[in-house]
Amino acid sequence: MPEIAGAKVSIDPRLLPAGPHARVLDAGCGDGRHIVEAARRGCRAVGLDYDVGELRRARGRAGASRIDVVAGDASRLPFRAGVFDTVICTETLEHLADDGGAVREMARVLRGGGLLLGAVPSHFTELLYWKLSRGYRQAPGGHVRIYRPRALARMLARSGLPLESVRYLHFLDSLFWLRFCLTDFLRPQRPRSPFEQAVALAVAQERAVPPWRRRLRGAFRGSRVVAAVDAAGACVWPKSFVFVARKASKRR
Repeated sequence: MPEIAGAKVSIDPRLLPAGPHARVLDAGCGDGRHIVEAARRGCRAVGLDYDVGELRRARGRAGASRIDVVAGDASRLPFRAGVFDTVICTETLEHLADDGGAVREMARVLRGGGLLLGAVPSHFTELLYWKLSRGYRQAPGGHVRIYRPRALARMLARSGLPLESVRYLHFLDSLFWLRFCLTDFLRPQRPRSPFEQAVALAVAQERAVPPWRRRLRGAFRGSRVVAAVDAAGACVWPKSFVFVARKASKRR
């Protein structure tokens, strides 16, 4: 669904470094909405994703801002150790077969004291979506696990990335996904095979969004009232669990 693919920024851009000597990697950059924020701060910004189509969209989103894009696997990052000041990884780990390997790789390419700015779906919403929609949890490239904060914190700590902060975001986005899952749940005829399911999902993703819905979403993004509702609702029904972790600096 294109309107969901264009979700809001999860990380706090103020945590990104600034200047031409700073290097930022977005592992699983998707359409580039986060790595472009780094490029706007003058960083050397690199976006990595396995989907070449998403990388093309990221380049288009960047406009005049310069970003480098790399097709690759987050669990096998093609970079030297300690070369990035910050790594971004949002809404990616839940898709990966080897999430622990990806976290270890991100820790490896971070310099000492560098930040990992991450986000995964909140278990509050995921538990319901998994029950409502087989398409949500079984579609190719879909979500393969649900994270709880303590379990994620332990995995990060084992790779030398202790958590510094946690927050919940995106109440309104959770409602868009709820609509998607309810549509799947109430559909009278379900796909008879994984292939039919994948085709149905691809059609939904490529279907053009009516202009009035694009305008409505744009108005939501610019409204302070809607932002306040989104923030308050996230205390009860968030879509994303956003975290900041820092790699320990080497002792001299």
